[in-house]
Amino acid sequence: MSRRHDQSYKLLFSLPLAIEHMIRGFVNYRLADELDFARAESLATERSTSGRVRFQADMLWKVHFRGSSRHLLLQLEFQSAPERYMAVRALCYVALHYHGLIATKERRAELAPGGRLPPVLAVTVYNGRRRWTARGNVFDLIEPVRGWLAERQPRLPHQVLDLRTLARQPPMAGAPNVVAWIASMELDPSVGNVTRVVREVLAVYRGSEHARLREAFREWVLGAAESWGIEDEVLEEVKSLKEAGMIYAGVEEQKERAHREGLGRGRREGRAEGRATLVCRQARLKFGGPTAERLSRLLDDITDPEAIARIGDQIIECESGEELLARAGQG
Repeated sequence: MSRRHDQSYKLLFSLPLAIEHMIRGFVNYRLADELDFARAESLATERSTSGRVRFQADMLWKVHFRGSSRHLLLQLEFQSAPERYMAVRALCYVALHYHGLIATKERRAELAPGGRLPPVLAVTVYNGRRRWTARGNVFDLIEPVRGWLAERQPRLPHQVLDLRTLARQPPMAGAPNVVAWIASMELDPSVGNVTRVVREVLAVYRGSEHARLREAFREWVLGAAESWGIEDEVLEEVKSLKEAGMIYAGVEEQKERAHREGLGRGRREGRAEGRATLVCRQARLKFGGPTAERLSRLLDDITDPEAIARIGDQIIECESGEELLARAGQG
């Protein structure tokens, strides 16, 4: 995953809503009915052994059962490539967390009555293009034995959610599902599908309480934009999911147009296109559509990203659309 792509998953799954949608839609909806996601707690992910060997899980959640002090330990990992020994890593993270729970008298107070350890659910969220072929249980990675010895080998199944596979099937519950939206964009990152998802997210999760959710989808879209060579400072100016969707659509349209016309555009020109799309968006917000359209025609002849950036700075300085167009035309 790119830096932003990775960040988008960590942002999304840091929200109890996404955890609920994942379990209810793609793991086990009956289990979801038993859990109180309003009391879900994100846990520290770094664990170390007495020998100072450190392990860093991607995400750990403590999710209480409804009407109970009992809880489920949910361990999440994010993968963009198949990992043969993923089941071993899952077992290791769970064992280290258990070890931490029994290490001190204070921590043991968190255990269930009778000193019982919490049940665990290990999930790997996979967004790679290759088919996931790794074994889902650590027991299946051990050399086969029979009878008495077989019964004494470690077992821990971990659930693999292959997003491209999930995108081809509806969630178990028919309501809007944020994990299904992410999966859909992974399978089909076309401008039409990404625009559809952006519009649905904005329509369903509009309030300020869902700002972090919208930010997670924004980071996914900008993570895709990184591959187009748009500079970081341009991407940092995109403050909302709606703006990210506009950037995505604008650059995709430019790419398709260049392909149809048979033009060989390099990385520098791609950066110019990204900047031009953002500058035109800013002009539209301040001076309206006609000014933005005329400015777009002027920018078509400019291939220097820095020149386009300077025109963007002039949007703030100019009092009218005519003044902006006159200064842009002067180069």
